[in-house]
Amino acid sequence: MKSIWVFASLLAVTAAWSSGACAPAKDDEPANDGGTGATSGKGASNQGGEADTGGTSSGAGAPSSAGEASGGEIGSGGETSMGGETGGGAVTPIEQCTTGSLLAGDPLWTDRLEGEKPAGQGVLDDPPIRNEAIAVIGSKVFVETEFDLWSFDMSEAAPQIKRFAGSEPSTFINAGVPCKDTRFLVMRDMTATADGKLVVADYVGGAIIEITDPAGPNCMSHWVAGTHAKTDDPGDDFPLSHGDHDGPGKDALFGGTEPNGAGVHKLAVDPQGNIYTWDEGTGKVKKIATDEDRTVSTIGKIGTDDNVMSLAFLKGKLYAVGVDGSNDFMLEVDPEAYDPDAPTANVKELFRNRGDQFPEIEGTGHQAIPSDLESDGEALIVSGQSQFVWRMSTDGTVLATLAGSTGSRGPGRVEYEDDFNPTIPHPADQWQLGFSLSNPDGGPWLALASGKLYWSGGFATGKHILQFTCK
Repeated sequence: MKSIWVFASLLAVTAAWSSGACAPAKDDEPANDGGTGATSGKGASNQGGEADTGGTSSGAGAPSSAGEASGGEIGSGGETSMGGETGGGAVTPIEQCTTGSLLAGDPLWTDRLEGEKPAGQGVLDDPPIRNEAIAVIGSKVFVETEFDLWSFDMSEAAPQIKRFAGSEPSTFINAGVPCKDTRFLVMRDMTATADGKLVVADYVGGAIIEITDPAGPNCMSHWVAGTHAKTDDPGDDFPLSHGDHDGPGKDALFGGTEPNGAGVHKLAVDPQGNIYTWDEGTGKVKKIATDEDRTVSTIGKIGTDDNVMSLAFLKGKLYAVGVDGSNDFMLEVDPEAYDPDAPTANVKELFRNRGDQFPEIEGTGHQAIPSDLESDGEALIVSGQSQFVWRMSTDGTVLATLAGSTGSRGPGRVEYEDDFNPTIPHPADQWQLGFSLSNPDGGPWLALASGKLYWSGGFATGKHILQFTCK
């Protein structure tokens, strides 16, 4: 079975936040002398119950069901369509966000998040599901929880969030079947394509899987690359289909030649539907084409010393953000310039520093920890575990802060403060975007659609989703 973090590791990360040390370290790599992060436990299921130990919120009032607060805001997203080059369809650049409201979940929930959930429930009901990577297609919001996929329709008067694929827990991976019979081991990312598909990366399962007609009557899963057969949980010998082989998707291998707990990790798509992923086991960036064979090819090499936390495609280039244990970084990969004899030559470092690229973080001793990256068609949108969302140019310059607030304690706050109530709307620049303990392997996650920004997961592996109106 897949292991989960021990409670002591979680406390160590909490202490790191409080002391200003903010970057998660690589697998089996001790934190540096600045204490910049605990081992991230790659491949382990970061079950929210273990992470979610934050107790009561600071000054936010007694925890209660969020359903009493912002339910009226939920229907406001009905006109959304897929946004940007990471989600296809209508491209709506955003330069400023105004108001943010609770869309789903309960940010004041303090109990465990893991375990079996009902097949469906109100979007604001307790206990909330674990909100991790998200995507928006039309008026529907899609959420992955590591083990299963959920969806709700913002155009409905009383939206219900419903599981449509996967199961928690699952002891095997399976695709090429109706969604109700599809199973995942540990998903690490999800995105949407321009033609309305979902793409997920199953990290332990060693597979890239597509979902057609997601949450619809003809919902089906499809093997794309890596594992191509129903297979039991490999236990400690993850990922499945480990190796280093390009070619037809059914023959592709990820993660390196040893079952070292590393593999396909992050996802991006381009407007044509090609998929990009970073193989943590080999440090290689891979492209999965749309041809009949779903051919996998290497398009660059970042290396394994960097912890890539997200990818986005914009104007012919692939961008990566992450941390190296001491610094934040952003890289640009030019797929057309790849040379197998010089696999790192087409990878350009845009910045690498200890948070100095971000105005609210610069000089504080913290890192921004850029954790999710999206494209609005003109610029890059990046979320940070330091509790901000920024708009950035492709040279790594911050163009605007879209959402987030330092509060009175500054970056690294681990609970709500100053009587902040997350269940009611607030101006975007007043939102406290973090609560309790962060998931150092990803999140907060973002999605863009028709002038709206969706923020998911937050801390403690995802209690809630926020919706920001932007222009």
